[in-house]
Amino acid sequence: MPRTNLCRREIPHARVGALIAGAAMQQGLSIGSLGDVIGVSENTARARIKTPGDMTLDEFTTLCRRLHIPIADARDAIRY
Repeated sequence: MPRTNLCRREIPHARVGALIAGAAMQQGLSIGSLGDVIGVSENTARARIKTPGDMTLDEFTTLCRRLHIPIADARDAIRY
């Protein structure tokens, strides 16, 4: 009998990463180029988008301002 996954765990803060990645894609920016915006390398920027729980508040607010993400959308993406 095949295994079933009755309890799927949501990746913490996945909505934050999806919000930032989606806004960057709409503006034609690559995830790597967001590293210049927050002052980190391309690899670090990709890691921060993949696991937004490691992102600092300053990096998050800088990205939201640069990508013109409304504060209401940013608040909705954060789950605690």
